[in-house]
Amino acid sequence: MIDMPATRLPDVSAWRTTFAPRRLLKFASVGLAATVVYALCASLFASAGSGYLSPALASLAAYAVAAIFSYLGHKFFTFMSAGSHRFEAPRFAVLTGCGLAVAYLLPTLLVGQFGLPVSVPILLTCILIPLVNFVVLERWIFSGRSMAGHDK
Repeated sequence: MIDMPATRLPDVSAWRTTFAPRRLLKFASVGLAATVVYALCASLFASAGSGYLSPALASLAAYAVAAIFSYLGHKFFTFMSAGSHRFEAPRFAVLTGCGLAVAYLLPTLLVGQFGLPVSVPILLTCILIPLVNFVVLERWIFSGRSMAGHDK
């Protein structure tokens, strides 16, 4: 009789934790709040009374403020991470930069090169960026969070 090793099933428990409804709700709440912060800051920075920033610069400045808000919200609320800012903040900046690049490149390629309606890259951006962000935040940026941060 040949002794065969037991077949191991893939560990899906980590993915169950990743997509826990409570964490998804927290993620969506922080994302929505960051969007509101962006809209308010962009409007304020570009308002006729301020006169300091062009609309494009106002949008970039507002995006930076919203990114800081988003980082802090996800660190302390969504993922409740006890990790170091020196480790997590640069990774978050890379993710934010990648999201910004995708939001620029999708319309450039899909509308400019393939002639698709502008709604297609907007919809893809609205779906892909949050989905990728959630997984990357969970697995790469805030992966060292404390056990207290795990949702059941």
